Amino acid sequence: MKKLFSVIISLFAAALMTAVSAVNVSAYSAGINDKAGLYSSSEIKKLEERQAEVSELTGWNIAVVTTNTGFGADGIAACDYAERYYDEMFGADSSSVVYLIDLDYRWIAMDGDVLNYFNSSRFDTMMDECEYCYRDYRDVENLETFYYYLEYYYRQGTVEYDPNIGAKGDDFESSIEYYGSGSKFFRTDVFVAFLVTGAVIAAISIAIVVSRYKLHYAPTANCYLNSNTINYYRKNDYFVREFTSRTRINDSSGGGSHHSGGSRRSGGRSHGGGGRGGRR
Repeated sequence: MKKLFSVIISLFAAALMTAVSAVNVSAYSAGINDKAGLYSSSEIKKLEERQAEVSELTGWNIAVVTTNTGFGADGIAACDYAERYYDEMFGADSSSVVYLIDLDYRWIAMDGDVLNYFNSSRFDTMMDECEYCYRDYRDVENLETFYYYLEYYYRQGTVEYDPNIGAKGDDFESSIEYYGSGSKFFRTDVFVAFLVTGAVIAAISIAIVVSRYKLHYAPTANCYLNSNTINYYRKNDYFVREFTSRTRINDSSGGGSHHSGGSRRSGGRSHGGGGRGGRR
């Protein structure tokens, strides 16, 4: 009995350690890739320290990249650049945020757990405040505002899923609409909670079943028999004749196959987020 309980406890501990390790994945603060030369070295150092603080608090990967490319006013090229940067830096399935600051367009790409904390209202507020700073040449304050709202909304807690800031895929044309419908994403915290809860319930159930079998003797069939009311009968079966039914099955050949598929055009959005266009 003791050996069985020790096995159960070991299995539960292993499941709990797996769950904890799945959550406690260290976030990566990728710093500021200042291709446009908007910041001094001292400003970058201070802003990257702040970025690391927010990344450690939230568990999200964060990166900022500035360019003088001139991606155009429709947002398509800026979106593609930000999402490629996102995928190459952190991986497509990560919980990350990338802020692209270009002279034509500013775009924030986000996905994974980050979208649990942003609906359209929250995203618009953050994007608009950052844009005000950018247009007013307050570049340091632009990133400080960006970091502030990431932390602020994280501390405010999750919101109901909002498809308006999800990926748009093939529906993203040359419009400057910033948001569109997307698919829901995998919630790691919910999965881990179910995993731990299931492990606890399973351990308790096994312990109860084992204790019952250990403390009680299994009854035999004789316990349910009343010797005063038992009647015995003998029954015999006799074979009379055989009857076989046959039906002809026509042999015919034929068939076909069905194939479905699709492709993703260049210009489709694979992550959530949005942007603002125009030069200052």
